[in-house]
Amino acid sequence: MLTVITGSMFAEKSTELQRRGRRLERAGKTVAYFKPNFDTRYSENEIVTHNGEKVHAFNIEVSMPDELLDFMNHDVYLIDEIQFFNHRVVEVIKFLLKKGKTVIVAGLDIDFQANPFIVTASLMAIAEDVVKLKAVCNHCGQDAWVSDRKTSEKERNVLGSSDTYQPLCRKCYDNKNPMEEF
Repeated sequence: MLTVITGSMFAEKSTELQRRGRRLERAGKTVAYFKPNFDTRYSENEIVTHNGEKVHAFNIEVSMPDELLDFMNHDVYLIDEIQFFNHRVVEVIKFLLKKGKTVIVAGLDIDFQANPFIVTASLMAIAEDVVKLKAVCNHCGQDAWVSDRKTSEKERNVLGSSDTYQPLCRKCYDNKNPMEEF
C-alpha cells in the first residue's frame, strides 16, 4: 500500500509520517525512515519535525533513489521530503509495492510559486491513500494552501524553516503575488 502525506510547510507532514511509523512498529512491522541526504537543517541522520520530534533516518542521495533497495529487510518504508527526489523514485516505489512493502511518503505538493512537484503528483496518482494536511495561514488564520517564500531566492529547491517560508491561504497568497494579465 502507498500513502502520500502532502500539504504546505508547517502542516505537520513529518509529524504524521512519524506517527504512522510508530503505529506500524507497535503492530510488529519493521520500519525504516529515509530522507534526502542534503537535508541537514536539524540533524544529519534524523527526521526532525519543526516541533522537535525526531526519529533515526537513513540518508538517500536524491539522484539515486535505487539506494532504497538496499533495505529490503524492512516491511515499511517511510520517506520524508519526497518532492526533492528525482522521478526515478516513482519506479523504485512501484517495485517496492510489487514486493509487498508498505510505503508512506511525505512532501510538498506545490512549490513557493504554486507549481506542482511532479514526483509528489505522480505518487498521489497511484496511491491508495492521499492525506492532504493544512497549516494555518500566517496572515489571516484560514487553512494554508501554499508555502510562500519570504526571501528573494529564485531557485526552486531551497531548504528552510519559518525564517524562509510562511504558510498562506490562497487569498493571502494571491494578494501578495498578483497574477499578471493573460
